[in-house]
Amino acid sequence: MSPDPETKQLARLRRTWTALGHDDPLWAVLSANDKRGGRWDPAEFLATGRAEIECQLGFLAGYGLPLRRRRALDFGCGVGRLTRALGTHFDEVLGLDVSPSMIDAARRLNADAPNLRFVENPHTRLHGIDDGSIDLVYSCITLQHIPPPLAAGYVAEFLRVLAPGGVAVFQFVDGADASWRGRLYGRLSNRWLNPLRRIAWRRGAVFEMHVLAETQLRALLDARPGLGLLAALDDDAAGPGWRSRRWYVRRDAA
Repeated sequence: MSPDPETKQLARLRRTWTALGHDDPLWAVLSANDKRGGRWDPAEFLATGRAEIECQLGFLAGYGLPLRRRRALDFGCGVGRLTRALGTHFDEVLGLDVSPSMIDAARRLNADAPNLRFVENPHTRLHGIDDGSIDLVYSCITLQHIPPPLAAGYVAEFLRVLAPGGVAVFQFVDGADASWRGRLYGRLSNRWLNPLRRIAWRRGAVFEMHVLAETQLRALLDARPGLGLLAALDDDAAGPGWRSRRWYVRRDAA
């Protein structure tokens, strides 16, 4: 029996990010032009994670959320840039990634942080995480690289594992924007964009951009009682040409 489409997509995603993790893991996470080729300073790289998490937790504090800071999940953790920052605010932080090379790099980079745990997740669901066990689910610049059927399934899992009084914060791409770059992206599929990326980045393995429609997420959320959309904001994490969004979903307190 041949694998189902989602399993094939996940296997391809895993191959790509494993190669990127071997090649230049910090740049694959934050792809600044002047940092390509191992030029990220690790301290500077990690400082970007602290700044992001401080900003996001400050926003949530205005709502008195999350109610508890026992356990956080960083989905698509890469080398642990955000996992490490979350670790200063939560008792335990779990970093999940599809790429074994990224997980290896995360463990090396964060060996001095005992409350962090990094786990390879080669599954279409969040295996091993109990329902209602996570106080903060966090994901940024990850869903945008995952094909929509897989990405929607992971969002459903975020909602499943969210604890009462907990919050899921996740960024995604809702489409291309109205700029000239966005019009180009809107007309060309990854099949045509990937050769251009290989030329521009001088790499055989390149990450793709995928659209996860906000209307699909609203339907997914509406079908689950006890959950509510706290905020839905424009976000520039995806870079020029893309319409990036950030959702904040809360689960009612028990």
